[in-house]
Amino acid sequence: MQRGLSGPSSVLRDAKKEGKLNVYGTVEIDEFAGWKESFEKKYPFIEVDYKRKYVPGTPPPMAKEIMEETNAGKETADAVIVAVPPLLQFRGLNLLAKTKLKEAAAYPKGVRQPDGYWFPIVSIPMIQVYNPKLVSKKELPRSAMDLTTPKWKDIIVTHDLSVGTLGAYWLASLRPIFGDKKWKRFVLGLAKNRPKGYPLYDTVVDSVANGESKIGLTVLFHDYLKAKKAKRSIERLKLNDIPMLMTFNAIAKTTAGSHPACASLLIEYLLSKEGQKKVGNTYLRIPARMGTGALYSLDKLVPKSEKLVGYPSEEMLPGAADSISLLTRLFAPKSGH
Repeated sequence: MQRGLSGPSSVLRDAKKEGKLNVYGTVEIDEFAGWKESFEKKYPFIEVDYKRKYVPGTPPPMAKEIMEETNAGKETADAVIVAVPPLLQFRGLNLLAKTKLKEAAAYPKGVRQPDGYWFPIVSIPMIQVYNPKLVSKKELPRSAMDLTTPKWKDIIVTHDLSVGTLGAYWLASLRPIFGDKKWKRFVLGLAKNRPKGYPLYDTVVDSVANGESKIGLTVLFHDYLKAKKAKRSIERLKLNDIPMLMTFNAIAKTTAGSHPACASLLIEYLLSKEGQKKVGNTYLRIPARMGTGALYSLDKLVPKSEKLVGYPSEEMLPGAADSISLLTRLFAPKSGH
C-alpha cells in the first residue's frame, strides 16, 4: 500500500495507468464539483469528467446513450450516479458491473444492493405538500383515500407516473403498505382525478408553490426544504397512512467503462466517512451514511419519531412489474387532454 493513498495496491496501480474517469449522473454539476475536487486532491493522477444527464423514461435516456456509445465504439460512462429505481432498469439492460468494496460494510443491509451492483450515497426522502394559500388546514386530506374524492380533481400534481421511474416506484411501494385491495382502489381513484404529471421534480414543487396545483404527492424532501428556505408558498402534507418513503441516489460501475479501477476508487471514496461528510456538507444533500456529523445529516433534518420506510422494498419488488405496468396505463397522457 502506498503512503497517503487508500485502496488495494493493484487497484491504485491500474488507476494510475488509466488516469481518467467518466461519470454520468443526475446531481447538479456545481454539487458534484466539490466531490470531484476532493477526490482529485486525494488521487491527483485521476482526471474526472462529469456530465449531467437526463434519466426519466423507459429505458432511461442515460442508459440508451451508454448503449449507443458502446455500440459505436466510443468512450462512455465508467460510473453512473442515479436514483435506485432507474438503476433497476440499468441492471435489466446488463449495464452494471458487480463491485466488492470494504466501505459497503458501514451501511445497513436494508439499504445495500445485495449483489454489489450499486451503493447508496445520497438519501432521498419523498414527501407530500400543499399550498397553504389555496388549501386551509381544515380541508386538508387526512389519508390517501381522501385524495380520490372529486374535490381534488385536476388540482393534484405528481412526478410523471407513466415513465416507470422514481415517482412510479414511490406509488408502487405503497402496495405492500396498503395491501392489494386498498392500493388498487387508491390508484384507480387517483387516476380518475387526473393529476398533472411532470418529468422533473422541481417542476412538481413549482406547480404547487406557484398555485397551479393545490397538492403535490411526489416531492423530494430536499427540494421542499429549498422552497421553504426561499419562503415560497408550500407546506408539508402528512397523511396518516403514508410514511416518509426514502430511496437513494446511488453510484454504480458500468460494464462498458474503460476505466474500471478509477471507478472503484471513486465509489470507495464516496462511500467512506470522509466522502459522505463531503456529500452531507453540500447544500441540502443528505448523506446515506449515518454518523458523519455532516451539516445535512438525516438525524438533523427529520425527527427521530418520524417513520422512514426504504423503497423500492423487497416486499414490493416481486410485483413491481405488474404495478408499474398498471400505473403506465392509468397515468399515460391522454390525447386531447
